[in-house]
Amino acid sequence: MDLRQLNTFLQVADLGSLSKAADRLRIAQPALSRQIRMLEDELKIPLFTRHGRGMVPTPAGELLRTRVSNILRQLEETRADLAEEAGAVRGRVVFGMPPTVGGIMATRLIERFLTTYPDVTLRVVQAFSGYLLEWLHSGELDLAVVYGGASAVSVRFAPLLVENLAFVTAAGDARPAHHAVSFADVARERLVLPGPQHGLRQLIEAEARRRGLSLNIVVEADDLQVLKDLALKRLCATVLPQAAVHAEVLAGRLAVAPIIDPHLSRKLVVAEPLGRQASNAVRAFAAMLRQEVEDMVRSGVWDGQLLASDNNPA
Repeated sequence: MDLRQLNTFLQVADLGSLSKAADRLRIAQPALSRQIRMLEDELKIPLFTRHGRGMVPTPAGELLRTRVSNILRQLEETRADLAEEAGAVRGRVVFGMPPTVGGIMATRLIERFLTTYPDVTLRVVQAFSGYLLEWLHSGELDLAVVYGGASAVSVRFAPLLVENLAFVTAAGDARPAHHAVSFADVARERLVLPGPQHGLRQLIEAEARRRGLSLNIVVEADDLQVLKDLALKRLCATVLPQAAVHAEVLAGRLAVAPIIDPHLSRKLVVAEPLGRQASNAVRAFAAMLRQEVEDMVRSGVWDGQLLASDNNPA
């Protein structure tokens, strides 16, 4: 096996098609197919099941895919580490965050980071916290923001923020702007909330159970924009961090109200894999992530309380 063969195998496995992999790698399809056959001959086991719609990895192919991903990633990190000896910040950072957090800060953070470190390649993944922790453990992510209370083996957690949650409606309804609303009143409203697997939904449902209340959920939507659009059209209200609707509130399209009795909030933490040396690029990204959150809190965009990390007291 050589690195070219392994990279070819990984592209075919990821894309599920020889033709698509050939286009991406700019290699003639017959030459690419020959590399796959040579790899299968060397390993003495089929790596793909071929069919009319493309190629699907066999169980052996899936195992090799996992190992190859880690090998190529380690090589990339090694190249970056060697470059760092000369003081450069280069390489690749794979960062994960839940959808609501991504909607708040992903674009701002990416723009700021790439402006400062143009030689770093970023991949941003949005998923529920449970998936993000699995991918950290398997080495597919370098770091992630997840909700507090999550746990996973071989993952280190650093406090980041306690964010306050707000009741979100279309602007101009009968309720005075920013007038506090009780949780019992929120429960009676027609609500659009994420699905049951989402941490925000679980938090709200847990509080409703504690108070013996039934939630009036008329729509479930895991997409942040859908939550906001339904509120804008006055079809439903929702519960979100204020930062998620900051632009719409400034534009006078949505209104937010603090939730009281009880006050609703949730904790965000930064998660990183244990036992793996972070590259300069990952360390720089983690520092800028925290700085971006601090700036958003201090400017009033993100309503919450900063939490001190072990290495960077806020």
